[in-house]
Amino acid sequence: MKGVMMVYRSGRALRVLCGAPIWMACLFLAGPVWAEGAGDASRAGSAIRSFQFQEFEDPVEVLVPRQSRPASDDVRLDALAWFADGRILQHRGNFTGALAAYRRAVERDPTAAAVYRVLVPLAIELRRLDEATKWATRGAEVNPGDHQLVTQAVLLLDRLGDQPGAIRILNQAAKVAGADQHSAFYVNLMQNLALLHLSADPPNVQAAAAGFEVVFDALTNPEKYKLDLNTRANLQSNEAITFERLGQVFLEAKKNDLALAAFSKAAESKKGRAAGGLSFNIAQVYLQAGRLEDALDELQKYIDAERQSKGRAAYELLAEILAKMERTKELIPRLEMAAAKDSRNSLLQFFLADQYAAADRLDDAEALYTKTLESAAEVQGYLGLAGVYRRQNRVAELLEVLAKGYSEAGELKAFAAEFKAIAGDEKLLDGLLKSGEDLLAEVPPKLDYATGYVLANLAADAKKAEPAERLYRYLLTLRRERAALLYEELGGFFLEVRKYADAAKVYNEAAEDAGLNDMRAQFLHQLTFALELSGDTKGALEAIALAQALIPDNPLLLFREAWVYYHARKFDEALEKMEKLIAEFPTHGFPGKEIRKIIRNAQYSVSNIHVLKGDIRRGEEILETIYKEAPDDISVNNDLGYLYADQGKNLEQAESMIRKALAAEPENGAYLDSLGWVLYKRGKYEEALPYLEKAVKNSPGAGDETLWEHLGDVQERLKRPGPALEAWKKALEFSDKAAVPDKKLIERVKEKISRQAPVSSPK
Repeated sequence: MKGVMMVYRSGRALRVLCGAPIWMACLFLAGPVWAEGAGDASRAGSAIRSFQFQEFEDPVEVLVPRQSRPASDDVRLDALAWFADGRILQHRGNFTGALAAYRRAVERDPTAAAVYRVLVPLAIELRRLDEATKWATRGAEVNPGDHQLVTQAVLLLDRLGDQPGAIRILNQAAKVAGADQHSAFYVNLMQNLALLHLSADPPNVQAAAAGFEVVFDALTNPEKYKLDLNTRANLQSNEAITFERLGQVFLEAKKNDLALAAFSKAAESKKGRAAGGLSFNIAQVYLQAGRLEDALDELQKYIDAERQSKGRAAYELLAEILAKMERTKELIPRLEMAAAKDSRNSLLQFFLADQYAAADRLDDAEALYTKTLESAAEVQGYLGLAGVYRRQNRVAELLEVLAKGYSEAGELKAFAAEFKAIAGDEKLLDGLLKSGEDLLAEVPPKLDYATGYVLANLAADAKKAEPAERLYRYLLTLRRERAALLYEELGGFFLEVRKYADAAKVYNEAAEDAGLNDMRAQFLHQLTFALELSGDTKGALEAIALAQALIPDNPLLLFREAWVYYHARKFDEALEKMEKLIAEFPTHGFPGKEIRKIIRNAQYSVSNIHVLKGDIRRGEEILETIYKEAPDDISVNNDLGYLYADQGKNLEQAESMIRKALAAEPENGAYLDSLGWVLYKRGKYEEALPYLEKAVKNSPGAGDETLWEHLGDVQERLKRPGPALEAWKKALEFSDKAAVPDKKLIERVKEKISRQAPVSSPK
């Protein structure tokens, strides 16, 4: 076939293939020549009527079939032509051209599994991870029985953080008619499905247990399953699916029989003290099954073995079992007996001290905490002792133990509840801060870093700006190596209390700090945010330009620049920059959750800008596209649901979408407002009220004026003019504080207030 020239069309201008393989020639000889917009076969044939293989041979005659080929065949053959074109281009090293050809092939025939199998790896090789994920997902959706496509899609979706999408693909694959449910692929599929359900936010334990039930059956009855040695070995060595782990999931899913069976299998594989830890698990199962005596006996085996692997959970379980048996009085004596035998078990000693404190035996609690801390300086002990000193109002001792606890832990996260309790006692808090002021006043100051850091956080938690700033700035002089953290916390505090200019000052200092040059771009990014919120758009743009000079083409910095224009209501500039970011970055090879999150936020911003400009339908279309791609994304469920509700359309669907978002984040003020608003639109005023009341309570501040307006509207419908007026006035109050007040909202609310204002009687 050397020298043969084949002329063909595949939905675009004529291309000439020279030296194509024989199979390629046969492929195109098998079908007619066709082009976009071409007419019947005879017209298409006129383009090649004079075509000849050799000079002096008779011209090739076009075969006109008696029966026209179905349109579906034309589509399939056109897709094959694009696929063939892609293979040639890829073989020649033109990978971008090959990708484009493969893309056209699957656009013509979305079910073409063979094309997806080469398209997806090529997109990955070209670092176009978003595109690879898109096509792998589509390929798996239309070919759920194709193991390779399903595996590719799940791996890509999981890598990009789209666990709901990965779960959807696996569920479709699991339900394929005629699938072999005793194959290695099916067992692995159910294992992966279970693990994804566990990693979801929030975890779906029931679905995970259903998947693990198949895995457990395969592990315990391998003869039922067609598992090769490699698959068996992988299952048995996977730490994520040990028998104990399976038992814990079955327990949480309330599958008690399966839980007992799994824990028993786990015990068989362990010996001596190692097996003793499983008594705790079995006790949990018995408790859940209502077999309280068995639960107590089994747990006592764990305690008698002087085990510590389950930590405080074992002693908390003891307390729970005794409470259900109405034998709570036995708790402290049992703990005392165990503590006497196991004196080196600090977890047990501290738990007993906690029970002394709960029983108001504060002297006993203090003595045991103090004694145990001498040999085990652990955060739990310092936390318990702090609670004792707080209740006894012992300021000096409380401050000392909090500082020691922070020094031991290196952070204050464990003390959050204790700090909240202290903040609720104004007299005690003032006493602690006064102690700090006294230490600062001495010459030289005697306030050490740990004590000062504790006091700075207490002041910040209590929203006391002056002492918080004074303490943080003192700490900056003590520990320059902690400057980044201190600037971060002080700036964040000022943002929280809406002192944006003060926050900008702190971030500017940090950005100019010579010792923090490696973090300058990060602090400039934060400075940009604070400056824009303070109303200094020009300064914000200058700051973000400096950051971009340090790290060019960084998507987070590009988004922040676009956001400045958006927040300043310079919508044309914001749209231009947001759309450029969206268009460019999926192809720049920045895979990962954070980049996807930035791009998604840009899409949401573009949608909102169109809505604010009055093009509601365009904003809606963007959200509908996102929803189609990611139907489980809680943000798009809320945003699109709210947009529907605000227009009074698709209200039933809108409510369902918003409830889905709120189920994932029950305390989110924006989601609470959305649900309240859609219920208002559906005429369910009584049902809407508690959601809107909670929304204004939980909102961080931004957009509060809208939430208060909605609350006022509901109160009006419930014929409560007083609360309605109060809410609308709050809406105006927050509007006045906004960097860029919403004029339409202000006019609307003023009209509502005037409508409710009492009319004075004529004299």
